[in-house]
Amino acid sequence: MNRATLVLCSTLLAAPALAESPLADAIENGRRDEALELIAAGADVDLAQRDGTTPLHWAAYQLDVELVQRLIAKGARANTANRYGATPLGEAAKAANVEIASALLEAGAEVDAANADGETALMLAAKTGSTKVATLLIEAGADVNAREAWRDQTALMWAAEGAYPALVDLLIAHGADVRARAAANDWGSQITSEPRAQYRPTGGLTPLLYAARSGCFDCVRSILAAGEHVDRPTPDGVTALMLAIDNYEFDTAKALLDAGANPHLSDWWGRTALYLAVDMNTYVPRSGPAHARSKNTTAMDLVHELIAAGVDVNVQLNFHRPGRGGNSARFVDDLLTTGATPLLRAAITHDGDAMRALLAAGALVDLPNVMGVTPLMAAAGVGVREPGFGANRAPDFQSKSIESKVIASLTILLEAGADVNAAVTDTQSRTARIARPSSMTDREGQTALHQAAGRGWAEVVAYLLEHGADPAVKDALGRTPLDLATTPVQGRPVPNSDRIAGTLRARAATP
Repeated sequence: MNRATLVLCSTLLAAPALAESPLADAIENGRRDEALELIAAGADVDLAQRDGTTPLHWAAYQLDVELVQRLIAKGARANTANRYGATPLGEAAKAANVEIASALLEAGAEVDAANADGETALMLAAKTGSTKVATLLIEAGADVNAREAWRDQTALMWAAEGAYPALVDLLIAHGADVRARAAANDWGSQITSEPRAQYRPTGGLTPLLYAARSGCFDCVRSILAAGEHVDRPTPDGVTALMLAIDNYEFDTAKALLDAGANPHLSDWWGRTALYLAVDMNTYVPRSGPAHARSKNTTAMDLVHELIAAGVDVNVQLNFHRPGRGGNSARFVDDLLTTGATPLLRAAITHDGDAMRALLAAGALVDLPNVMGVTPLMAAAGVGVREPGFGANRAPDFQSKSIESKVIASLTILLEAGADVNAAVTDTQSRTARIARPSSMTDREGQTALHQAAGRGWAEVVAYLLEHGADPAVKDALGRTPLDLATTPVQGRPVPNSDRIAGTLRARAATP
């Protein structure tokens, strides 16, 4: 553990070279025998280093019970705080050390003394999950509803986030407010010169939302039993059910449904629980595939349950969905913008199970996003960035099996009646430009065949032609699929260019 942890929230202590307290310096650096000798020799037990850190601070930080007791016996002040507001009691609470915390309280430590960030000892104890320290602090009069200064978070929120159900129960039993809400950001009053939608985390989470995000259903159950409403959302309309699904906590999501969560609600972006379940079924974080966090429930289990509950399978997004990468995520997963449906989302990653389930439930096979991209076009890769460009929801276009996956998805959609010649309809209107990603630049009028030809997918080109794709169709710039197949991209020829060109010319020559 490095020394910065003493200062709570990452501010470093003064370097030893600046120390003006030999006793504090000795304890800080682990010279315990020297420290005991200094105490016995009558050293000033309250003499602090330049930043206000005292020998008692360091003794508590080092979890040295004997030193703490010796210092207190010599009259060390238990209530002292350093420049950053750190107290000995706070250090004991952070380390979940009951013995030191008890000694400090008996010596007169103020139980609700807060550091510079407004964090009290009870809040710090909540981060550890220690019910013993929390009980000690509560019995000493700690305010269970105190809020820290940065985000207005409470000990209950931190206990829920940490998935500590016993601590959640303890705090609730002593009056913790289950309906408290953390601070929300007023991004709506901020203006930028760029027209495209920008995502900024709003905050405003409640204990229930923290518990759902961390997958602690025992915490969820206790919070609901204490009077919180199961569907009370974030300021952006994200419910506990949505938050659980979006964080791989599918068991918790299932339990929330069983507890009466409304599956029909949508958030500010237009996402429903069904959209999120479809999304997470094939979502791959930039760091690689996530480990399964739910033992009994899969995303597809939720898809089937939500469809059975009658959730509208054709709800479209209002705006480009929020990204885990903050605002930078605007420029990836480009098709998931205004008008995108669960079916379009499933088509992007060739999720046959989800597509079949949605179509069987009445999903409109050609319902497009705002730019006119249909699920079939998305399955063919129209406007889909490659994973190397940061997309989280994209197939591996370099895989040897990519064409077979595309064809399998196209088959599902064509059998459901998809229009093989559907084209990008709008990339220029203001509505489209607000939603339009760079990957859709100059694509107006393009079809699935344009995309397959431009990517060098010879088998997909042949398949589309066999199913009625028009080889002579031109995009808004007058380009045919043949033009895209034979035009080098950034100086590199399109793979299988000659083969694709031959196939297209042969079909064009066929009456």
